Amino acid sequence: MGRMGEVYVARLLEVAGLRVSWGGPADLLVEGVPVEVKAARPRRYRGDGRLGFQFCLSKPGHTDHRRAAVVVLLAWWDPQADPVAFVVPSARLGDRRKVVIPRAQPWLYEGLWARWREGWEVLADVDATTTTD
Repeated sequence: MGRMGEVYVARLLEVAGLRVSWGGPADLLVEGVPVEVKAARPRRYRGDGRLGFQFCLSKPGHTDHRRAAVVVLLAWWDPQADPVAFVVPSARLGDRRKVVIPRAQPWLYEGLWARWREGWEVLADVDATTTTD
């Protein structure tokens, strides 16, 4: 899921005319801004059986969103459709290890992270040197 999400975001931003490169402190560098990409499919993440999306932000020795200025959360609700993206400044995530979008239809989600749904302008608003490390 992870690499597929990274390729999706890289191609989307390249088509929009942005300079994208691989690697650095995060998955991608977009116009010099480190961007971490997290992708999830709908899963039953609670005991009540409801579907939602759970994103792992940090895992010791593997991944850490705090190395990026921006985190893109891709809710891949249907394999035949484009995912719903939540483009969040990493500083807003703080030390969280996970983010949950508790809706099977992420475009209807109205919780804490909804303000960043399809918020690609965040890439222009963050300072490339801003991380929470």
